[in-house]
Amino acid sequence: MAQDYDNMGKSLWADHALDLSRFVLDEEDVEVIEDLDTEQQTIIARQTDITKRIRVNNQEAILHVELQLRDSTDKPMWARDAQYQGYLVGEYQLPVYSHVIYFHPRAGRNDPGGYAYEWHGYEHANRYKVIRLIEIEGQAVLEMQAPGLLPLTPLMKPPTGMDPEHWVQACIDTTRVTPVDQQTQADLLYALYLFGSIAYDPQLFKQRIPEELMRESKGYQLEREIILRENTIENTLDLLADQFHAETVSALAPALRKITDLQKLKQLHLAAARVQNIEAFAQKLID
Repeated sequence: MAQDYDNMGKSLWADHALDLSRFVLDEEDVEVIEDLDTEQQTIIARQTDITKRIRVNNQEAILHVELQLRDSTDKPMWARDAQYQGYLVGEYQLPVYSHVIYFHPRAGRNDPGGYAYEWHGYEHANRYKVIRLIEIEGQAVLEMQAPGLLPLTPLMKPPTGMDPEHWVQACIDTTRVTPVDQQTQADLLYALYLFGSIAYDPQLFKQRIPEELMRESKGYQLEREIILRENTIENTLDLLADQFHAETVSALAPALRKITDLQKLKQLHLAAARVQNIEAFAQKLID
C-alpha cells in the first residue's frame, strides 16, 4: 500500500512539478528545468523520490524531495538524506535544496531536519526542510489556485472548528471547480481520494466523488492493471504448483514477478496449463 502513495506522489510531481516545487520552496520565482534520473546510479543505496534541476531566483540548483507515508524505519531519515545530498552535491556541484514530506498526520514529529557534528576542527552539517502536511493551513492552499496541491489538502490542517466531513467536502468541491480539463480533474480527484484515505475513512471520498469520473484517471487504471497483473501471476503459480514440484515452482516465482508486461503474463498463464514439464515453462519465461 505504501508503494501506491509513493507512485501517486511521483505521478503528481510529473504532472504538476511547478505547483509543487513552488510549494516546498515557498518561492514563486521557480523554473523546473529537467528531471534528474538517479535510478541507475550505484553509488547510492536506492533511487531518490523526486530530483529535479531547477532555476530559483535566477540561480540553478537541485530540488530533492522524499515522500514519506510514515517515519523511516530501515534507516533514520537524517542518515538517508545525508547520503542523498552527498551524492547530488558531488555529482552536480550545485546547491541541493532537500525536503521530506510526511503524509500521515503522526509521521515526522521527531525528524530533526538534519545532521551535524564539530570536533577538533572537523565539521559537517546537513540540513533539509521537514514538511508535515498536517501542519499546513489547508484553507490557504485551497485558495492558491495551484491544481497540483489539491490532492494533498485533505491531509492538511482544516479551518478551526470544521469537522472532517465538511473539510473533505471542501477539498473535493474546490477540485471539482478548478479550471482544468476533465482528464486532469479525474487524475486530481483520484489522487485526492488516495491521499485522503491515509487520514480519513475512504468511504468519505467514495460517497462524494462520482466513480465514473475516478475511473477515467490514470491512477485508477494503473491500479486496476496492477491488480490484474498480480492476480495473473498468482494464478499462474497455482497452475504450476498443481503439476510440478513446489520448490521448482518457487524458484521460478521471482523471475515471473519481475515481468511487468501484462500481455506476456497472460500468455505465460495459458502456457502454464499446457506445458509438459517445468523446464519448458522456464524456457518460455526467458524467451
